[in-house]
Amino acid sequence: MNRLGSLLIVFALLLTPALTAHAEQPLYGEMDLEFNLGWPGPNPVIPDWVGTVTIDGVQYGMAFFNIGTGKPFVDPFVGKVVFFGEVWVIYEWMSFNFETQELLHGDVLLWGDDQGVTGLANGKYRMNGGVHGAFEHFAELQGRNVHMSGIIEFYPFGAPHFAPGTFRIN
Repeated sequence: MNRLGSLLIVFALLLTPALTAHAEQPLYGEMDLEFNLGWPGPNPVIPDWVGTVTIDGVQYGMAFFNIGTGKPFVDPFVGKVVFFGEVWVIYEWMSFNFETQELLHGDVLLWGDDQGVTGLANGKYRMNGGVHGAFEHFAELQGRNVHMSGIIEFYPFGAPHFAPGTFRIN
């Protein structure tokens, strides 16, 4: 029994580094997004935010489709924060024509949803959600949590303009 116990301990010590190396590691990216001033409102086809996300030095296309939150907002917004719900998609490549509202893109690599909040006083945004589709070299991220945050830069007339931020999958 002593010999078997020693073998099990040695096996466990050899296996531990291999298991640690394959542990789920966070994936980080930097988002560079622009608001679509022609956006018609919550829509599953026309994105409200478009741009790029750079992950491990590779730039991908990224689009957000606002699906609403079910909260009864009134125009203009009253209060200090805006709540939202959306679907996000990362494409192999993407282009968006703001004039025609035409979205062209390559293969979908990742997609999911999130719920978030934006502070109107400081432009800070934060959203949390999940990865519902993960393909090709991102396949192992299926089902994991996603977190995004940054600061919205506004036009002088009050509409959102740019939203640089951080994208993270745990």
